[in-house]
Amino acid sequence: MDYRPLAGISTAAVLVLLGGSTARAEDDHGNGSRVCLEFTDLRMTLEQNATDGDTEVVLLAKGQDDGLEKRRIVRPDDRTVAEFRGDRRTIGLRELALESAEPPELERVLRSFPEGTYRFAGRTVEGDCLRGSALLSHVIAPEAQILSPGEDETVPRDEVKVSWAAIPEAEVYLVKVKNEETENALLVEVPAPMTSFEVPASWLEPGVKHQVVVGVRTPSGNITNVESAFFTATE
Repeated sequence: MDYRPLAGISTAAVLVLLGGSTARAEDDHGNGSRVCLEFTDLRMTLEQNATDGDTEVVLLAKGQDDGLEKRRIVRPDDRTVAEFRGDRRTIGLRELALESAEPPELERVLRSFPEGTYRFAGRTVEGDCLRGSALLSHVIAPEAQILSPGEDETVPRDEVKVSWAAIPEAEVYLVKVKNEETENALLVEVPAPMTSFEVPASWLEPGVKHQVVVGVRTPSGNITNVESAFFTATE
């Protein structure tokens, strides 16, 4: 249910999600009182695929110029979610996109990642600390109803228009059209209150099945996706 190149990261990789302004404080790696830097982009969201019935937590973090060597994530109940250590002799990683597992039981996901504020800390390969917090909401985003194309409908290439019913809570709609043969995908963000997107005919191939996904993103950052499929007419 992704809209960006997300992939699983091994435990040898850095996992951090930090926020807030620069502050002088004792970091979570015992470095004492020092200036901790802020991250430039931070997100922690709940993403659901209403068609498949699975849900995952997505963490996105972009740090400063230096890569990270240590990182730690603490839940709202003070339990450590994860703690990793890399090789300080390397340049480290500064930007990450991570996903949790997607069990079919929603309650397992919510138990593993309780709602609330998560504290994150890390240390760069140069010895600087990074710390902050991110809020995870358990309010599932509403699902959209795809109005067109109809499920498995055959449509001329120059008439493909993805449309959906308006969702009052939506901040933005995320539309994905994927060629099922080549796996090429077109990804667009459609700001609310718009409820349609015309797919360029030049991007589509004739006589091919395409997947269409419409996601609803709310102000919390949470996303719910619905899927459908259509065929382009043979020319």
